[in-house]
Order: sequence, then C-alpha cells, then structure tokens
Amino acid sequence: MGIASHITLAIFFGIVGLYVIRRLVRSKRNGLPLPPGPKGVFLLGNINDMPKSDVLEAFHWLKHKDLYGLISSVTTMGQTIIIINDSELATELLTNRAAIHSSRPRQVLAGEIVGWINSTALTPNNDKWRKLRKIISQVVSSNKSVTMFDKMQEVESAHFLLNLLDSPDNLFDHIRKEAGSVISRITYGYTPEAHDADPLVDLAGQAGHTLQEATVPGKWMVDILSFLRYFPDGFPGTSFKRPGSAMRDTLTQCVEQPYAWVKQQMREKRHKTSFLSQAIESTVSSLQSFFLAMMLFPDVQEKAQEEIDRVIGGDRLPITVDRHNLPYLWAAMKETHRWHPVGPMGIAHASAAEDICNGYRIPKGSILLANTWRFTHDPSVYPDPMTFRPERFIETPTHKPEPDPRNLIFGYGRRVCPGRYVADNAVFITIAQTLAVFNISKPADETGKVIEPKLEFEPGTVSRPVPYKAQIKPRTEKYEALIRKSEDIYPWEPSDAKELGNVRWK
Repeated sequence: MGIASHITLAIFFGIVGLYVIRRLVRSKRNGLPLPPGPKGVFLLGNINDMPKSDVLEAFHWLKHKDLYGLISSVTTMGQTIIIINDSELATELLTNRAAIHSSRPRQVLAGEIVGWINSTALTPNNDKWRKLRKIISQVVSSNKSVTMFDKMQEVESAHFLLNLLDSPDNLFDHIRKEAGSVISRITYGYTPEAHDADPLVDLAGQAGHTLQEATVPGKWMVDILSFLRYFPDGFPGTSFKRPGSAMRDTLTQCVEQPYAWVKQQMREKRHKTSFLSQAIESTVSSLQSFFLAMMLFPDVQEKAQEEIDRVIGGDRLPITVDRHNLPYLWAAMKETHRWHPVGPMGIAHASAAEDICNGYRIPKGSILLANTWRFTHDPSVYPDPMTFRPERFIETPTHKPEPDPRNLIFGYGRRVCPGRYVADNAVFITIAQTLAVFNISKPADETGKVIEPKLEFEPGTVSRPVPYKAQIKPRTEKYEALIRKSEDIYPWEPSDAKELGNVRWK
C-alpha cells in the first residue's frame, strides 16, 4: 500500500473517530443510563451485535427480551437504537408520546440516494409529511371512503382465480400479479396485461424490493456515516454506491413513467379514478403466508369453506359486502396478519427530543424499533401463538376475543398506515374467493410422498415466506365452472401497457 493510500485511510479513520465521539458526547447530556444491551467495542460500538443478513430481524432482537428486559439498546458508530419487546411500552412511546417519537430516522441510502424520502412512509415528521398525510387520509381514512375501490379488488381477485386455475404451480407469480394489478389500478387507473407479465406491475414489484432492501436498520454503513456518500467508488465503506444507483433508477422510472402516462391520459380526458396507496404491497406477503397456513392447518380451510357454502352457496363468488356475514373468514384475515406480520419490526421511528422510559435515557435522534412479531406471538396475549387459529378472534359464551392484531401491525400513533382498510379488503376478498372454489393442500413428489412445507420466512423490512410449492385444485367440476363463469362477470380489459411504453418520461 502506497503512502497516499495510508494517508487517505488515516484521514478516513480520523473522520470516523471524530464523528463517533461527537455523537457519543451529544448522547450523554442526560445522566441516566441507556437501556441495557450488549457491550460494544471501542468506537465501533455494537456493530457486531446487529442482525446477520440471513436471520429474521425480529428473531434476533427477541433474544434481548430474555437477556436485557422489555426495552434494550445498542449503539453503532454513535447511533443509538432502542429495541422494544413489549407492546404496552411500544404503545406508550410511539402512540402516547407521538409528539416526540413519530419522526423517521435519517436513512441516507433509502431516503436520499434512492429517493424514498419523498414517500409518506419515510418522510420525517415535518410540515411536508403532515400535508401528505392529510391528503391521503381524506381518501383512505375509513372503510366507507374506500368502498369506491371494492370493484377493482373484486375484479383482480377473480382474475387471480382464473390464472390460478390455468397454472396453479405459479402461485407466487399470480399473487404478485394480483397485488401489482390492484396497485396499478388504484394508484394510476392503469389496466395491466391480462395473462402475460406486465411492465408496470413488474416495475412496482422491483421498486417495492428496493424499499425492503434499503431500509433494513444497520445494513448500510452510509446510514450511520452519512459523509461516505461523498467518497469515491472503491473507498472503504462505499459498497452501497452501485446498488444504490440501480435502486434509484428503478424508483425514478416507477414514479415518473406512470405519472407521465396519467398526465397524458388527463390531457386527452381518458383518465380513470385512481389514488396513491402505499399499503397494498402488504397483500403479497399476507397472501403467501395464508396459502402456507392452509397447507399446515387444513381444519381451518374446512371450517372456512363450510361457512362460505352455508352463507353464500355455490352459485356465486363472495364479494366485499358479504364480509359481515362471514365472521370466520374475517377472523381468518386477522389471523393471517397476526400469524406472520408483513413487517416483523415495522418501520423505524426516530426521537425528535430527549426522553425517559422506565428510568432509562432515550437520546434525541435515537432509532426506535418495535418488535411487532413478538407482540403478535406473545403467549400471554395469544395462547399457542404458532397455531393458525381464527377462532381466537371470535366471541363465544366461554371465550373473549383476543386483541385485534391490526392495532399493532399497521404502525403506531401518527404513523399508522393510511391504507390499512384497502389492504384489509384486498386480503379478505382474495382468501374468501379462493377458499370458495379451491382446495389447498400439501404437494407430493414423483413417488407420491407428501412434501412438508417449511415454516421459514425471509428477513427484511417486508418479510415473506421462503418459496414453497402447494397443490391447488378446484373443489369440484362445479366450482371450476364457477371460476370460468367469473370471466363473463369480470371480463379482461385491454391493457394500457403499450401506451405506457410509448410515453416519454425522461
């Protein structure tokens, strides 16, 4: 290594040292201790105590509960992260003290480099965020306000059944296609390709993946040492630059191309009703978890189908207005959210001011992580939590319903997801229509031996089951005919894909 390289590294580590020391001094203005946690190393802190890339983050942080208690902390390069493993503490801090803890941490990669800072999900608690929130809430603030989109979801659910009937082995592709089609219709009034891959649906999926990849706390060094973004490629700590640039290109196209298409449609007075939703992406994870649960807990499927047959009959598909007459199906939707929450650690909050909790210091600028997975699997609240059991949400003379998990999985306080009602309906209508006409079971190999699906989930801000195979067949020939008949009720519409591709957006 040459003299110039040694000098460069010396300058780099000198900057890091000054940066960390400044943050550590600033965080000790209050004499109280931080919440307990593992002992770190000099300057780098708890950099070795962060989740590994192949471990579900919620499982990693859950170990802190037994080791350090309901609230714990780690500090990495001067950045304090508070881990909350108790739902009451999470509610106290993130809802009751929302004035302090409802901002978002500065996420240099996801927010500033990739561009997600312009979304309501990652915008800090400022005037811009409040204006965005108000606009979205006017549209999606209640169940009643989103009924105008029920038909869109019913259309795409019926198309999902048709695609599943024709190629049941492509379950994950069909789930992504349905969710993406709902997104494109609701967000832009865009009609996707009927059977083939659709460019906007695929682009939306890729953009969603950038959010999942870029927002994992502690994964990217530039989120802790923000000055790294100004260093040249190849410099220590700049491995984020190439993926960050690719993510930005994807997000930019996902925003600008359909926006340009909508403006063109409006100029030509051909636009359709649409609005911006950020929550519907959760349907992909939720539905993948649901199909997995149906294989592992076939008794739930039988009970749900009994309810559908008794209430709806076998001559039509369930629709949104049937929801109140299908309590077991509605409970199954809640249980899908609880059994594996789509965001096991939620989206990180940030403290805008110093605070104290249980005698511990929460420094200004701290990142707060609430372990939603732990909350929905607390055996004192949800007995036998790993069992998929919709009955837990149904009141009987001998059973009081367990708490609604949607009060936890959609966020806290001022950061509650504004599109939660849309997401609820998307999940409900799909599982209701699917169980009305299909049987879901474990697949078999070439020898006829049943393949047991693994109960494993991928890490990330948005978590989904590890890919699996399922056997999906119509319940009878009668139900196969009912699926085919739905094409007459919900016909495929001409796609807008060609026009989208011809729009100039750069």
